[in-house]
Amino acid sequence: MEKYEVNVPCRRRRRPNNFRYLLLCSLTLFCLIPIYFGQPLRSQVRQYLNRPRNGYSYNSNPEQWCPLPDVAVPKDDSLKPSEHFINSEQLELQVQRLSAAVRIPTESYDDNGDVDEDPRWKPFEDFHQVLKQLFPLVHSQLELRKVNRYGLLYTFKGTDTSKKPILFTAHQDVVPAGTASRWTYPPYEGHFDGSFIWGRGAADCKNVLIGILSAIEDLLSQSFVPRRTIVLAFGFDEETGGVRGAAALNQSLVEEWGPESFLFVLDEGGMGIQSQGDVLYAYPGVGEKGYYDIQLTLEVKGGHSSRPPRHTGIGIMADAIVALENEPYAPRLTHSNPFRRVLECRTKYSPEAVQPWLRDALLSGDEYEIAKKLAEEETEEKWLLQTSQAIDVINGGIKVNALPENVEFQVNHRIALHESAQYIDSHIQKVLEPIIRKYDLELHFNTRNGSDSEELDTETISSGILKAKGLQVIDIAPISATDNNVWSIFSGTIRHIFESTESGTGKTVVPAGNIMTGNTDTVHYWNLTDNIYRFTPSRNGTRLNQHGIDERMGLTAHLEGIRLYYDLIRNFDSWDDA
Repeated sequence: MEKYEVNVPCRRRRRPNNFRYLLLCSLTLFCLIPIYFGQPLRSQVRQYLNRPRNGYSYNSNPEQWCPLPDVAVPKDDSLKPSEHFINSEQLELQVQRLSAAVRIPTESYDDNGDVDEDPRWKPFEDFHQVLKQLFPLVHSQLELRKVNRYGLLYTFKGTDTSKKPILFTAHQDVVPAGTASRWTYPPYEGHFDGSFIWGRGAADCKNVLIGILSAIEDLLSQSFVPRRTIVLAFGFDEETGGVRGAAALNQSLVEEWGPESFLFVLDEGGMGIQSQGDVLYAYPGVGEKGYYDIQLTLEVKGGHSSRPPRHTGIGIMADAIVALENEPYAPRLTHSNPFRRVLECRTKYSPEAVQPWLRDALLSGDEYEIAKKLAEEETEEKWLLQTSQAIDVINGGIKVNALPENVEFQVNHRIALHESAQYIDSHIQKVLEPIIRKYDLELHFNTRNGSDSEELDTETISSGILKAKGLQVIDIAPISATDNNVWSIFSGTIRHIFESTESGTGKTVVPAGNIMTGNTDTVHYWNLTDNIYRFTPSRNGTRLNQHGIDERMGLTAHLEGIRLYYDLIRNFDSWDDA
């Protein structure tokens, strides 16, 4: 704060003002009441200052936790009910479609070149031909524009231009299969075993792409004409960041429709449908953690391995890695973190299944102790509360009898909602400072987010240079609200579909927006709408081994997903924006 000098005029004493006394008494009472009831004033002030602006707020009334949306059953629109997808004929059709899609190896690599130069993009042309054969009505009646050669942008024009369009997205590419010899069935055979389609992309996410197109193809077969425009955007490099695919598609969408022009975006993701007794929890992703890669490189003097120093460059970097892994980031469950709503939902609808202390911890409004307890349970959900760090790449040394002159490792971070890339920079510098001093190193810290390294006291000649370089950075995604009409229809449709499936009969579906630890193509669509949902409609145990050996997708669950896309289109088509 800047300092100003002002002249204060002298004032005469005035008689005591009754209003001033009343105000003083009120402030005193305001301070004493929370102390009397056990909540410090500073805690209340902190809660007020940190109040979220996205519809998520602290609620001390458990009766108001996790309100259920009404079940959204489509109105009578002369279309077939979505249950017509659940039969043997449709199953055979989806086996044909999804198997054909899996058989095309649309792999994307981190080092892919330009779309006009790298021959590894060639399979995408074959994939487009397969889609044209599988979905003749879509390709004869919808407008298709190819963006940056391989991005697919379909437009199903509605009759009412006053209605905001809706956007369904998926990606065509898959991660390389790698160890094909270890698969039960070849990764690009598209084998169907009677229950699952096996193969790379079957569950991530050609199932989503085929499901969306199948819903549209079926609607076209019934001569459906939408009131609300439907747009489909299929990128081709999601697995490597989406910079050629989704980014180009977004630019095209903004040019045609403008920013904030869509009612919602629905992409892959989320945590699917999970069962707890008589309750099914649906976990669409309404936000994503941030992403940050840092590369650390040590430059030291080389030499013959017969005359080594006490610690080689590899030994020094091993010490640095241990130091980082011994200082994990602190967990925190902020009031604006959607995972708090998830916990409230579980506490309300499945009280017998949650920890005995959880209800009181949520009621207290605490952000730290509750997160610490949850993180100590060592489940994967701990990463919804804290920044993760993973040392995934390490290189050093070129010959067994030569001391390494350069040693490098890379750290991948998924940034928690309460932290930032700048905080990670400062954390790493703090953790590495003892290593710098121990080995007499110089630290050069150069990151893309503009952080500068603190100068360390290196009066003596350093024994090496440790360089820290920021690589890819993705900000924490905006959190989509779960208290508006768009969410009500979206989540109400989820209830309708999964409460009417054979496995969901008699159960209550509780939709709860959650955070994703990974990232999707939605990072490129933030400027299109405030309502971005990431949800692959599938029950536990039906979508397996994405990115791994024996990836596979259950066909019954795939059919249920088509039902959801089909009825979402119908429900939003009949809804008048309000």
